[in-house]
Amino acid sequence: MLAADPIGDGLLANRGKLDFLVVQELFLTETAKAADVVLPAQSWAERDGTFTNGERRVQRYYPAITAVGECWPDWKICATLHEKLGGEKAAVAASLIFKKGIAKAVKPYAQMDYGTLAKVEKQFPDVGGEDLYYGGTSYDNGHGLGQVWASAAEKGAVSLVEVPEVKTAAPKGLALVRAAALYTPGTLINRSAVLAPRLAQPQLFLNEADAEPLRISTGDVVTVTVNGRKLELSAYVNGHAPEGTAVVRGVPHVQGVLAAQIEKNK
Repeated sequence: MLAADPIGDGLLANRGKLDFLVVQELFLTETAKAADVVLPAQSWAERDGTFTNGERRVQRYYPAITAVGECWPDWKICATLHEKLGGEKAAVAASLIFKKGIAKAVKPYAQMDYGTLAKVEKQFPDVGGEDLYYGGTSYDNGHGLGQVWASAAEKGAVSLVEVPEVKTAAPKGLALVRAAALYTPGTLINRSAVLAPRLAQPQLFLNEADAEPLRISTGDVVTVTVNGRKLELSAYVNGHAPEGTAVVRGVPHVQGVLAAQIEKNK
């Protein structure tokens, strides 16, 4: 189990039917407490690697703090286990994983390596220049601008895609949709005292037409049952939710559109 806490999230009762459980984690979560072996992993702040953002820009990042205890980066744990089980010798650096693994297996990364990602050039606006122009930040990027891999459209390789019609059965009860929030509670974010007052609170948004027969008003505490899981939420009847749909916010691990039963708490 890597970077997941199904027991703590209420998705798994104890260990289920697992005979042997290995957890690779940063913290001793509820799932890690039930594990036979716990492999301590590093956070992104303790290791180096790359991020690829939504505009396809690949950027280097560097360790911000010294690694805590005897934790290892995820790639090193997996590569070492692979070697111990008879696989090839584990790589010794993240740069080799990128060069010999990612760049060879994934075409958009083929022309990249840690050297090219670390290149910098003069940027506009000229922060701190003689013209005294203020560019919005005093940070001078010396770690690399990264590279953007070309999209299929830029390569002229776009083809038409036909999406088949999928028949779905209408859900029993309201269709539940999870709305993303900037700070949704979770294993990592719950540990930040700075973000604690900014965490999204569990909320349920209903249309007036759906709230009326349930006798639910804004401010009521309701219980939502979805896939056998019960969620306690504060109700908001504000007209923004489409009729027949309940929108939940501030609750992790509720994905897609699901059939939900909603009851007002007594």
